[in-house]
Parts: sequence; structure tokens; C-alpha cells
Amino acid sequence: MHTTNPRHDYITLTRTMLNILKGCSTFLVDEERSLKSVFIYSSKRANLAWEPQFPSRHHPTVIFRVASTWSKLAGSLGQLRQGQKPPEEPRSLPTSGFSLIDHSQKVEEEELPDYVADRFYPVRLGEVFHGRYQTIVKLGFGGSSTLWLARDLSDHRYVALKVYVHTSRFHRELPLYKDMGPKLSTTKNPGRTNIRQLLDSFEIDGPHGQHIALVFQPGQMSLRDMKLVFRKDGGFDEMFVKGAVEELLKALDFLHSEANIVHTANVHPGNLLLGLNDDSLLRPLEDQEFSSPVARKVVSPERTIYLSRLIRPKPGPMLLSDVGEARSGPGPHAGDIMPIQYRAPEAIMCISWSYPVDIWSVGLTAWDLLGPKRLFTAQDEDGDIYDAAHLAQLIASLGPPLLEFLRRNRERAADFWDENGKWLGLAPIPANRTLEELETRLKDSSRFIAFLRRVLTWVPEERPTAKELLQDPWIRG
Repeated sequence: MHTTNPRHDYITLTRTMLNILKGCSTFLVDEERSLKSVFIYSSKRANLAWEPQFPSRHHPTVIFRVASTWSKLAGSLGQLRQGQKPPEEPRSLPTSGFSLIDHSQKVEEEELPDYVADRFYPVRLGEVFHGRYQTIVKLGFGGSSTLWLARDLSDHRYVALKVYVHTSRFHRELPLYKDMGPKLSTTKNPGRTNIRQLLDSFEIDGPHGQHIALVFQPGQMSLRDMKLVFRKDGGFDEMFVKGAVEELLKALDFLHSEANIVHTANVHPGNLLLGLNDDSLLRPLEDQEFSSPVARKVVSPERTIYLSRLIRPKPGPMLLSDVGEARSGPGPHAGDIMPIQYRAPEAIMCISWSYPVDIWSVGLTAWDLLGPKRLFTAQDEDGDIYDAAHLAQLIASLGPPLLEFLRRNRERAADFWDENGKWLGLAPIPANRTLEELETRLKDSSRFIAFLRRVLTWVPEERPTAKELLQDPWIRG
């Protein structure tokens, strides 16, 4: 990025302002030409430009324009005095040179099973939000939001802009971040750096309702996307997985022990992002949008759906994102949580839950990162998904649950076991599904299996805390 000499700019602006003052009463053409200058503060474009207006007693707007320019320059002078750069001007993104996707083809968020277009704000590339955030590239989407790379025109940096659907039930993330903010800024817990940082928030008036927009520090691809793109036939190296799980545990230790937050539904590879050490990976994305604009589908004059761009990853810190389904306080909490394949036993059995549900997810995340297949699919041999099939897989891998656990919700347990804890057989217990039989990827899997046995337990209280797991032999080895 182009840099300037603040001292030189300060002197230049001061001289310019003095010239304006001298010329307010008798505004000479030569003086005006001397003001026709451009002060460039970034590689984007000029921020200040004087457009000549010849003085006339019949045109009092001349003095107004001089005063207006004086005001702008005074503000710029104040910013330079403080070592700040004036805001950038928005860039004009290409209006041609891109491929149009056929109307009959569903793309991006349209492929979601419960997609309703009117719930999503129709973000446009190049749109400026909140007077400072200009969207440059679409990074992704989910059931409750779309995610964009944006330029912060005020602070001269890249940010990630998350624009929520207008349904109010998805607005849990902002209150949790506000509650967590003071703790993030004061704690010495190392896990604070593994929580994605919220920079700003605001509301957008959309055609069908109000939308919450959250501004985050930018990141790279999620580990799920990295695996899908670069590791289609297998998992990551064990050392990489150890490092990722270690940083995940640090993040959870902060959430559990400092912020008193249960992350719940969203501890999985899709919400583990590689962070950035600098912006060097993001500038090429912006440049690509100018040299080769992304394909898009024009749904209507008001709505265009853009394809997302992927970032080719480089090493960076691990960030845990998306606290949209998290809960404040240790609980016990109640309610249906977690993706089906990631559901902890207490969630399946409609038993109250707390921090240990996140520890269960750590084990399944580690498994998923190491290999191509999930440990639990919740499917039977015919591919049907239901709770009995899920519980049968748990029994095959972990052994049967104790009666003590089943008695925490006798009514629910009676759907699957008799009063003595005997499986009723609503789904067959699959053979050859112990952890030892399923783990075939590692040369020496003993420590990894031991780690899984610690975190994947029927009884939630038997699972170690995140802090305790940071000292596990598999993590430390």
C-alpha cells in the first residue's frame, strides 16, 4: 500500500489552508489553480480534489465552496497532526466482464434446504455500509448470514462483514460478544487470541426488515473448506491436527473459565478458521475482482447472488468463530442443540447440558480433521437418519451407557432401553465399530484413542475440562 510522509503532508495542507484564507475576499485564478491538487493517502484514489469555481459577486456559492474546502482540509490537517490518514474514497467495481449464471441454476445460499430469499439482505459488491465498509469480495454464506470481505475506508484495513438474515432469533451473537468484550480486553488467558475479534456492529434497513451486521477481523478458509478443497480423499497431518485442537482447547478454556459461555452447536471444523498474520493474502482477492470479476446470478433488479472466492491458505493462528448459538452461564441448559452427527449423548437424551457438550465436540472435531469420514453418522444401514441409529453407533464405539445416566431422563430412555438398561433394538448395533477398529490412519494411534476415550463419554461429568485436556499426552506428544 502507498505510504505518505505525515510531516510533508502536514506542511502541504497548512500552506494550502493559508492560501485559501488569503483568497477568501479576492479569489484569484492563479491561487485557485494552486489549490487544484490531489492528496493521495492510499493506492486506491485521491481523497481530496479541488474543482475550480471562478469568483463572482453574482455567485455567492464561491465563498461557500471555499469554506467547505477549508472545513475538509482542516479535518485532514487534524488527522495528520494525530498521525491518522483521512478516509479513503470507495472504489468503483467493474460493471462488466463477468459471467452471468442461468436463472434456472441454484447457487450459493439458494442451495440451502430452507432458503427464503426475502430473509437475506441483497448485498451488492461495492456497496458501502455504515458510511465506511465497502464490500469487495464474497467469502461465504450460511443458513443465517452471508459473509463478505470489505475495506474499512476509515481505518484503511480489511474486515469481514457478516450480514444476518432479518429473523430476530439469529441475533444472539451480538449480545454475547458485548458481554464477552470486557473479558477479552482484560484477561491474560492465552485463549483470548483464539476467539475471532468483533470490531463493530450496526443495523441495515433492508427491503423486508432490519438486519444485524457484524464486523470481524478477517480470516482465511475454515478447516472444513480446506479439507474439502485440498484434502478430498483424506485428512490432515496428525501434527497439524494436534496444533488445531490445542488452539481450539485454548479458545474453549477462555470461554468456559473466563467468559462463562457454552459454545454449544458450533464447535466443528466449519467454525475453525485460519487467522491472518497480515493482509498480504487479501489484497490479491481484491485485485482479482477488478481483473476477473466473479460470476454472478442476477435474480432481479434488486438482488444479485455472487459466487464466493476462496483464499489459498497460509500458516496462521487458529480462530474459533460463530457464537450465534452459544449460551451464557454454566447452566444447566436445556433445548435441542448441535448438528445431528455431533450431538452429545445428553443432547440426544434430552438431558440438561453445560460445558461438557463442547468437549464432546472437540473429540469429534479431532476425528474429522484426521480422516475422510465422520465417526458417527446417525444413519442406519439403509441411510436413514434417526436417534436410535445414532445411539446404536455410540454403543458400538463406546460401550453401553450406565443405568445412572439413563435414569436422568427415564421417559426418554424408555424409548430405547428397558428398565434394566437392555437395548430394545430399534436400530441394529453395528459390528466392528470400536474406536480401535475404526482408527486405521495413524501408525501409532494409542495416544489418540486414549484422548478420544477421555472426551467421548456417556456421562458428561466424566469429560475433562479444556484446561485439563491441554496437558493430555496426545496433545503434548
